[in-house]
Amino acid sequence: MNTQHMVSHEIPASPTTATDCRTVLMVGTDLSTKGGVRSVVQGYVEGGLFKRFDGQYIPTHCDGTLWDKARAAVRGWLRAGIALARMESPLVHAHTSSRASFWRKSGVFLMARAARRPYVIHMHGGEFMQFYENECGAQAQRFIRHFLREAALVLVLADQWKERLQKICPDAKIEVLNNGVVLPDLQLRREELRPSIVFLGNLARGKGIYDLLHAFARIAKRFPDVRLICAGGGVVAQARAMAARLDLEGRVEFTGWIDAERKRHLLAGATAFVLPTYAEGMPMALLEAMSWRLPVVTTPVGGVPQLVQHRSNGLLVAPGNIEQLAAALAEVLEDGALRRRLGSAARTTIEDRYCLEHSLEQLGRIYSRFGISETLK
Repeated sequence: MNTQHMVSHEIPASPTTATDCRTVLMVGTDLSTKGGVRSVVQGYVEGGLFKRFDGQYIPTHCDGTLWDKARAAVRGWLRAGIALARMESPLVHAHTSSRASFWRKSGVFLMARAARRPYVIHMHGGEFMQFYENECGAQAQRFIRHFLREAALVLVLADQWKERLQKICPDAKIEVLNNGVVLPDLQLRREELRPSIVFLGNLARGKGIYDLLHAFARIAKRFPDVRLICAGGGVVAQARAMAARLDLEGRVEFTGWIDAERKRHLLAGATAFVLPTYAEGMPMALLEAMSWRLPVVTTPVGGVPQLVQHRSNGLLVAPGNIEQLAAALAEVLEDGALRRRLGSAARTTIEDRYCLEHSLEQLGRIYSRFGISETLK
């Protein structure tokens, strides 16, 4: 998106105060899409956010072709504009990440400013710094800094992201809001006859899928009964071809995207969870796996070090280090005591800091600072 002439040199500050709101206008991705942002918002909805607070959710993004996404953006902008005119003193709460997601939400930020309403930027995803530093020119960077600075609040998923955004825009008002997941009933956990390592997420180089296949190939003969299950879209055909070249046919299952019920079934019966990613915010898949009392193997990127401490509630390996990844997977597979200890500590971490109710309570306290009271619905 060309932002060369989108922002004048002097844009007046928003005149609204932080305590004149009555309702919430939340914008984000369509709840039929795939990915972590949808999971977060779906959790808010199913957790009763819009029963506790008078509000409306409007999607500005959908899966599909570029044309589908453009139509969804325009339709979302129109609906947001109407809602800003009709709702009673709304606070705009926008879920965004980087690239096209940020540019789409910038239209909502502009509408909020025109309507003299405060807006909250809720940052997701792990590639915002790469986007800002390497993919944006000086004018686009200025555009981003302006909207960070003028936001009533910027919500991030971890302390590391707060520090990074404050380096971009020291004047921005930034707070950490942890993602949260519903705590599953551990009585549903079961021991499968065939042990499994589960990967959940978009199959992409940046998520470490190729590293994972190479690492699993190194230990496959040592653990002949273990299978690797990779659930998600992305480069499925390429990953399947690599698995064949690594002589892993029959050992790796590629499921494609799976629904919530299938995901619960996989995690309930898994032996371990792995996410050897290169960049993250606070991955929902990792939170979900830990909530199932699974030992996790992942990388210390983004907000992950805030969640996982090496050998305390999980194992951390360097991104791209196939040897470390293979060794960590082998260790959790052959050491039952380690699996139980790490899994138990992982569950406790989620119970203490990352369950959905804690996230909703914190968000409720934030809304109350803007003057939004809980309803009786």
